[in-house]
Amino acid sequence: MLPDGGLDSTLNIIHFKLTDSPICMLLLGGVCISLSPIFIKAANAAPDCSAFYRMLFTLISNYVWIKGSGQKFKIEGRPILFLSLGGFFLSMDFMCWHRSIALVGPGLATLLANLQVFFTAIFSYIFFKQRISWTIAIAIPTAFLGLILIVGIGFGQNLSVDKSGLVLGILAAFFYSGYILLLNAAMRSSDTSGAMAMLVVSITCTMFLGAVVLANGHTFHLPSIKAFLILACAGIVGTSLGWGLISSSMKLVNVTTASFILLLQPTLAFFWDVLLFSKKMNPLEILGIVMVLLAIYLGSNTKKTNSLLD
Repeated sequence: MLPDGGLDSTLNIIHFKLTDSPICMLLLGGVCISLSPIFIKAANAAPDCSAFYRMLFTLISNYVWIKGSGQKFKIEGRPILFLSLGGFFLSMDFMCWHRSIALVGPGLATLLANLQVFFTAIFSYIFFKQRISWTIAIAIPTAFLGLILIVGIGFGQNLSVDKSGLVLGILAAFFYSGYILLLNAAMRSSDTSGAMAMLVVSITCTMFLGAVVLANGHTFHLPSIKAFLILACAGIVGTSLGWGLISSSMKLVNVTTASFILLLQPTLAFFWDVLLFSKKMNPLEILGIVMVLLAIYLGSNTKKTNSLLD
């Protein structure tokens, strides 16, 4: 039963509870987006087509959320520019990452995509003069080594595969870090809500991916109703809710800290793979998970002096 005030009151209570701790918002957002690769794998649709539907459902769910919560569809010009560019970067990330998986396998492709941690920290230092603290200096190699243990053990044989897959994986990391930086810039320069930010990102991303599908001569046909419903979950839970929480929390947490907490995605995705698809787990992979969680802890405890606002 809803409290007095109905939907608006309920949404306000949820918003208050979540925004009380921006780190918790980031963590919950990380959990949500960690489900995305599980949904995409289960849908078994063409890469660009699945990305298109994922973002289409993100667009629809964000519109419904904004309308239902009584928010105004209003946003300043400069944040719109940042968010639109962010949508383009996210589209390119999706395209590069999915193709990298096909060429070098999901393990190496995931490892390469998570090089975004390095790109984000470096670009934050170059463009925003954000100091790299000793905790970040320790967390970067710890996280990287942990990811190698989780998804990289035994990937050496994949190096003989088309080298374009390696390049695409690195490009995915580049575009992903660009998206994070643009999203952070947009959220810090205005009072835009997370849902409104994701609406703008999803509009740009959906339009671009739709154009890519058509340009490649493909169709928007999905293999089944089940795939349709699964991609709806990917858009609503994995993207809309997840990135809505993440984008809102970025007003209060520095961008490098956010990038480390987003390492929850590959770590938890590994857990979901074990739980749902009976993936075998060895001691080195368990050690890798512990190392990544340690890196997340170090990154999330970075002092506010590293803020982009300083």
